Amino acid sequence: MKTMIITGGSSGVGAALVSRWSKAGHCVINFDVAAPRDKTQTDIWRSCDLSSEASIEAAINTLPPRIDGLANVAGIARASDPTKVLAINFLGMRDFTRRLTPRLTENSGIVSVSSIAGRDWQPRYDRIKPLLETTSMSTGLSWCRDNEAAFVKDPYSFSKRCVTAWTLREAQNHVHSSTRILCVSPGAIDTPLSPQFEALMGAEQTAWLRSQVGRPAQPDDIAQVIDMLLTQPCRWLNGVDIPVERGYCAGLDSGWIDFDQSPVMVAARARRAT
Repeated sequence: MKTMIITGGSSGVGAALVSRWSKAGHCVINFDVAAPRDKTQTDIWRSCDLSSEASIEAAINTLPPRIDGLANVAGIARASDPTKVLAINFLGMRDFTRRLTPRLTENSGIVSVSSIAGRDWQPRYDRIKPLLETTSMSTGLSWCRDNEAAFVKDPYSFSKRCVTAWTLREAQNHVHSSTRILCVSPGAIDTPLSPQFEALMGAEQTAWLRSQVGRPAQPDDIAQVIDMLLTQPCRWLNGVDIPVERGYCAGLDSGWIDFDQSPVMVAARARRAT
């Protein structure tokens, strides 16, 4: 039996992962701002707000000295304050992870949920690097407040670029140990956050994206991969971003999906023509 920690385990992908681990007999501790929708899982839930450093510290103090895996699933797509998106999706995740890393047992790992929205982090690295190089949650939040113009148009994508890039940078700290750190990047998923994503992208663009791979993912499609990465022997995987989107990125990279024909690009060309 393993001791597995998850953030955002009360709904969506997180709940599917909690269900998998519970059925496998693992000890699971779920940190989330909301209680689980599945009332049978309330005994493994503990309240934690990833946008609050004090809440994170209090949560960490309740945990055992050794853990066998961490899944960072918690995240939001939108908020009235764009800094809150970065606080939860990246800064809180980073703080939570760094506090737990010393407790990892041999051959255990960390998997964070990023997004295909963050796959273009490399050409934008100079824009996200200053936030990546902040040394604490408080200094990261200060940077966000002072540089809101850098991400206010799309805080979600900015936050996921940070998650992916930080994971690859953080892999250096696991090279000389038996532990590992990875991220997975889903595409469209049917979860409680789906309406937020549709509001961000528009209904037509959302439908086009989903149509490229036949259907949106179900939460367990993503949970299955995270489960494999954290509970199966994967000791030589480290510092990898794994797309989990049924081949969407493969289609973009090799040309069998033409993003120029998506509604958002067609509309952009129409605007330029006028």
